Amino acid sequence: MKHFIFILPFISFLLYAEENLSELLEIYQKKSDLSNITKKESAGFLDLYTRDDLEKMQAHNLIDVLKTLSSLYITRGQNNTYHFYKPSSSKMPLPSIRLYINDHDMSSTTFGSAFLIWGEMPISYIDHIEVYKSVSSIEFGNETATLLIRLYTKDASRENGGKFQTFIDNYGSYDTSFYYAQTFENDFSYFAYIQKDNINREVYHNYYNNKEYDFNSDKKGYNFYANLSYKNWRVELGNYKKRNDSFIGIGIHKTPDGGELKARQSYIHVTKKFDNGIKLQIAFDDMVYRRTYFDENDIAIYNGYMDSINYVQDYYIKFHDQIFSTIIEKIYKTENNKILLGGFYKYKSFKTDEEFINYKEEAFSLNDSYENSLNLFSLYIEDTYDLNKDTRVILSAKGDFYNYDKKVASQDEYIFRAGVVKNIYDFQFKFFYTSSYITATPIQLYNNNTPYRTNPDLDYPDIRILTASLRYKIQNHIFDFIFAKNRARDLIVYKQGYINADIDSKFSRYELQYTYTHDLNNKLMASLFYAQNSQDVVITPKYGINLRVFNKYKSFDIYNEFIYRDSYTSYYAPYLKLDASLDWTASIKYHYNKDLSIGLRAENIFNKSYKVVYKNLDEAIQVIDRKTWVSMEYTF
Repeated sequence: MKHFIFILPFISFLLYAEENLSELLEIYQKKSDLSNITKKESAGFLDLYTRDDLEKMQAHNLIDVLKTLSSLYITRGQNNTYHFYKPSSSKMPLPSIRLYINDHDMSSTTFGSAFLIWGEMPISYIDHIEVYKSVSSIEFGNETATLLIRLYTKDASRENGGKFQTFIDNYGSYDTSFYYAQTFENDFSYFAYIQKDNINREVYHNYYNNKEYDFNSDKKGYNFYANLSYKNWRVELGNYKKRNDSFIGIGIHKTPDGGELKARQSYIHVTKKFDNGIKLQIAFDDMVYRRTYFDENDIAIYNGYMDSINYVQDYYIKFHDQIFSTIIEKIYKTENNKILLGGFYKYKSFKTDEEFINYKEEAFSLNDSYENSLNLFSLYIEDTYDLNKDTRVILSAKGDFYNYDKKVASQDEYIFRAGVVKNIYDFQFKFFYTSSYITATPIQLYNNNTPYRTNPDLDYPDIRILTASLRYKIQNHIFDFIFAKNRARDLIVYKQGYINADIDSKFSRYELQYTYTHDLNNKLMASLFYAQNSQDVVITPKYGINLRVFNKYKSFDIYNEFIYRDSYTSYYAPYLKLDASLDWTASIKYHYNKDLSIGLRAENIFNKSYKVVYKNLDEAIQVIDRKTWVSMEYTF
């Protein structure tokens, strides 16, 4: 008994020490978060989603994250792909959006960006996400962009073990993934990930000639990723495949009878860092994008052989892109100065096969195939100079040189950017001015003029961006006011063929952000924004409010988000007056122990999320379904 009495306080001390050690370890992990290393505050206006944020959100695909961005709307196109719209304004061109996985640009020759494929990718292998708005691509050493999404994968040095994760929802969907990481004493490490999903979505309907047609938008996907690191070498492999229903389709009367998207992109990316500070990257991408539409009430296409509009019921088109790229960079540093010198070369090829069939009285079919390639060279320099401990000046320049294999004229384009970051006591001021452009894509420049009329003489749209922000920080409170003004000249529009618009487009955005951090586990983030365009045309809501709250209570992680969008009447459907929307999404996760957790995520609880209007359709459709997900994670 005496021995027991003596041992009891010792056991209590050990249990207390273990509990406090776990808390200290959690604090250390959050303060050493990988996002603290990768984020670039001088690159633009950053929305950061840390690993802890993503886990509390229980976000399992990229859309779960992108829909919470302030001053941007993620929408679903009529062909079941995702796009960005600015408040009050039109869709952002795909080439202006770049998505990276680590340093690899998920690019496409045909579309200018592979966001069409990767926009709803799974993210259970992603450590954190950085979204830069109103940015040039100079500091990231790749193709031009005004919106840049960087996803950083989990790293073997921080995992060294495995995790199994699965989600199921009330529609019968599932999303299951597994990864494993290991490090060795000889500086070799690897990380491997595999995922599969089958996502079922709400079915909408349309009626035409007393017949009902379904708008299906289910998705099936498979994702593989792996990286291997040895000393200063790193090799990454990725392969993402998905199949999507065609949703509304592209028929004249919105009466789809099947159709789908089948897409795949595979890549390998090799990085070598030399002792002299040079960084070399070599990559290869292979992308296949197959699209089919079936509509018994006709799909309109442009017939380049007859210079006329024809009507078909079966529509098939396949794009095959291959991209080889090499990037070389070197950074020179002094006490107050950092100079980045770099350049890249990309060989981008594309091939298209297409078939269009009309079964009616004027029965005919068109079969076509064409291909082209692009050599893209780029040189860039960026100088970041600290005038003193409170003032930083950024100057950068970039030249891009486009040379197509046939029919499309060569073009030389340039980017210039200047900025200053100034700290004054509790205030920080940022100012950037950028002169840039948006790339024209092969589907706009070159085909055999079927199913749309291209224009090899298009000018690349010229973009001017002025941005400024003021931050005030006091104790646990941060206030940000952001102003951005864009002017676009020679925008590419489709009017019986692709042309450059003869009217400049201007866009202004105002945003107020507030962040309150109670401690490492509890914070509140809010934003209020307003935007307008020079055309006095409303396509999306002008106003919006976002509110996100992250909490931890004992073994529970708790998250709430409220996304408000103002009422509006879209230019595309003036007969529809859309009420204001409020999307409340909440999640709670219970950590049974350090290895096992169970979660619940409820999306669009009020069933009043943001709605999108579609041309020639009498009903607006929610972007986000009302859903409930149950999840389980096991770490070993």
